[in-house]
Amino acid sequence: MRYSTPVAMWTILLLASIGGCASHRVSSNVALAPAAAPTTTQIILAQDNLPDRKYTTLGPVEVSVKKLTVFHEDPTQKQADDALIERARILGADAVINVTYESGIGFTTWGYLDAKGLAVKFVP
Repeated sequence: MRYSTPVAMWTILLLASIGGCASHRVSSNVALAPAAAPTTTQIILAQDNLPDRKYTTLGPVEVSVKKLTVFHEDPTQKQADDALIERARILGADAVINVTYESGIGFTTWGYLDAKGLAVKFVP
């Protein structure tokens, strides 16, 4: 069986679009730092402001996890949380408070999950 050029072209494009290594991309207001020694410090994520803890504010942390094609799975809250923790660690934070999530479809993505919060450092 012989395929016409347009059918072969569309088949190749379809396979290329679903066959990549990555299925999501992450953007943030906090730039990634060069790889450093891994730390075991646990960073707390909270949807409130931790009224029982004293802290200083380091600044906002925002991430957006976007799926690359319509064929990939929607971004998960765990992926957004992992990205928030990674960026908070760069800032030297102990926690990210007032965390909120928003999802949808954008002009440049097939789906996204945005997460944002306030990076804080605990005061002894």
